[in-house]
Amino acid sequence: MILVIVKKWEELFLKEAEDQLKTAPKISPVHKTDHLLRVLKKSKILCKKLNGDLEIMVATVLLHDLGRHLGFEIHGEKSAELAKPILEKHGFPEEKIPKVLEAISQHDYTFPQEKRHLIESKILYDCDKMDALGVVGVYRHIIFYMEKKQTPINEILAMLEKRFNGLVLDESKELAKPEYEYIINFFKILGEELGDEK
Repeated sequence: MILVIVKKWEELFLKEAEDQLKTAPKISPVHKTDHLLRVLKKSKILCKKLNGDLEIMVATVLLHDLGRHLGFEIHGEKSAELAKPILEKHGFPEEKIPKVLEAISQHDYTFPQEKRHLIESKILYDCDKMDALGVVGVYRHIIFYMEKKQTPINEILAMLEKRFNGLVLDESKELAKPEYEYIINFFKILGEELGDEK
């Protein structure tokens, strides 16, 4: 029964996120539907493993970037603000709404880790950050850092190391390790090939 309910939330909240993309003023190319689905896939793995609430997890993941498309890099609070009426409109369990909003509001990298208490909050934070690793991470870094900001490869490597070491849960690090090793190796080789010693 719970899987049927979770599937319903997935469909409703994914549609809400996609509808928002149609009118959002500053769409982030690396935070669209494909990002949400990748974060959701990993979040569900960790949520089951760590006995989290799957309903809270699904709602949290699919609504966590609503504020990002308004141009805010630090967007957790704004995303939570935008998520609240969506949750209420669709009749999401009232007692779970505060937890969804808490997790969404805490997913920015600037939020102090020691203040994240909900397992769903920790999972969202980690899985969101994991999406910058692996093959997709290579694509995202090339678009976001190399093309637009001309970031030297050694700085990308340092950011990736910080991102991986900043994952909150040991289970997240275990899940992310192959993708982390892949992207580190890719950028090291790319740096050597390009002669980027900066």
